[in-house]
Amino acid sequence: MTPGLTSCRRRWLFVEPIGLAFIERAHTDQGKVVSVDQHSQHPPRRESVRDSFDHFFQPILADNSERKCLAFRVRYDVYCREFQYEREEECPGGLETDEYDKESVHGLVLHRPSGNVAGCVRVVPRETGNTNEALPLELRCGETLQHPTLRPPLLAAEGVCEISRLAVHGSFRRRFGETGSPLGDVSLPDISAMERRTFPLVSIALFLVATSLVKMIGKPHVFAMMEPRLARLLKRSGLRFAPVGDIVDFRGLRAAYYIHVDEAIGGLNSDLTDLYRLITRSIQA
Repeated sequence: MTPGLTSCRRRWLFVEPIGLAFIERAHTDQGKVVSVDQHSQHPPRRESVRDSFDHFFQPILADNSERKCLAFRVRYDVYCREFQYEREEECPGGLETDEYDKESVHGLVLHRPSGNVAGCVRVVPRETGNTNEALPLELRCGETLQHPTLRPPLLAAEGVCEISRLAVHGSFRRRFGETGSPLGDVSLPDISAMERRTFPLVSIALFLVATSLVKMIGKPHVFAMMEPRLARLLKRSGLRFAPVGDIVDFRGLRAAYYIHVDEAIGGLNSDLTDLYRLITRSIQA
């Protein structure tokens, strides 16, 4: 059994779905983690993004009910208990689900040392003939989609999808020394400074997990609903989402964005390209 997948009844604390603060911090740290050997006289060694992430985290495909249950528990704590986006009484068993989950593909990022779930994300396909032919963002802000060509209904349904429900475990979003939350302090014990510096990678890694899932299911036209500020930060990593709709007030100011999966992969800087390849191998294992 994969570490951290023992029960759906384990309690978690999670960050807002987009992980904006940690993406910004990842850029501030320039994607490098300093490895210090206290007994060495040599200068500190800088590890690559890929090696730093791989040392502490493992991305996996949530391809069975047990793993999906962990993702639903993450979303329950984020959307229902912490941010109150959804009603707790509408999430029986402490699992936040909706009508799109059955046809979606889901990914998780596990924290290797503890076995805990660091984050989750899903990709929703748009399929002609399915019960839910429209994407979630079409239902929320379909009337704001003004792009002349990059709109879900104007693209072949078999090639369209949406990234959504991205959530990061609260232990991986709080800066060192921060405490207090609606669910209490569940910070991980004995976390070194070097390991903590890798935590900002979780949010950007989840976007790369989603990119890998998109490629895996062959849906190159990718939509997402996010804050404009987040889109600007992702652009600095090479993920150049283009705005295709007006800004709306939906759980904060957000807008619909589009990217082609090949442009997403091709635009990544060298460090994140290596990380994407690592994530893809792990997802496909």
